[in-house]
Amino acid sequence: MKDIDLNAHIKKAIEASKEIMEVNIVKLFSFTLRDNILEWGENFVQDHPNYTFKELEQKFCKFF
Repeated sequence: MKDIDLNAHIKKAIEASKEIMEVNIVKLFSFTLRDNILEWGENFVQDHPNYTFKELEQKFCKFF
């Protein structure tokens, strides 16, 4: 394993994991919504696919 920066590899794996977790959290958020709020959530996530959960949460609280 000569010339391989294990720390950089580990950092990349952690970053990827955080992104996957963020996507899963945003998807799970939709499962908690019903009726008109569900429609808003689905539309918002489709229109803003790169938003973090924190950003989604802020927009949701501001809207409702």
